[in-house]
Amino acid sequence: MDDSGRQLLQAAGGLALAGAAAGFSGSAKAAGDDADTAVAKAFERLVAALKGGDLEGFYGSMHTDFVMIDEDSPYRMNKAEFQDHIGFHVSGLWERFEWLPLAAQAGAFGDSGSVVGTATFRGKPRDAGFRIRHLLFAQTWTRNRAGAWELLLWHQSPVDGHSIDVSPG
Repeated sequence: MDDSGRQLLQAAGGLALAGAAAGFSGSAKAAGDDADTAVAKAFERLVAALKGGDLEGFYGSMHTDFVMIDEDSPYRMNKAEFQDHIGFHVSGLWERFEWLPLAAQAGAFGDSGSVVGTATFRGKPRDAGFRIRHLLFAQTWTRNRAGAWELLLWHQSPVDGHSIDVSPG
């Protein structure tokens, strides 16, 4: 990413944590579980890296086999494809954008972890109207041999794309 892209992320607040820490409620397991807390902290670092424009730190928190299923693409993306996708947003085509996790719940289960919650993506493309999407997201994390948590799978989709009523049977 060039300096203008980094400045765009920093000036816009990038992907802001904005209340995510307050939204953590832990898993259904006993309060204070160290692994649950470690997954929550890994998520917080991921979001903080983006908020600060530290894409190297953001991508560094992803497993080499990372997969993204994004509301903005009809195809799943591997790590390199997702980096290219984010590159589009910081290429100068957007005046600003941010991903705001609103509430999140983290849990660990052995060497696997998850973070699920709600978020809002909002931004302003240059020469176009404002964009806002309310999202549901789920992340799968894995603990590597060194004990660090790495993001393996991130799936997010717009709330308005989910059925509320059961289909007639």
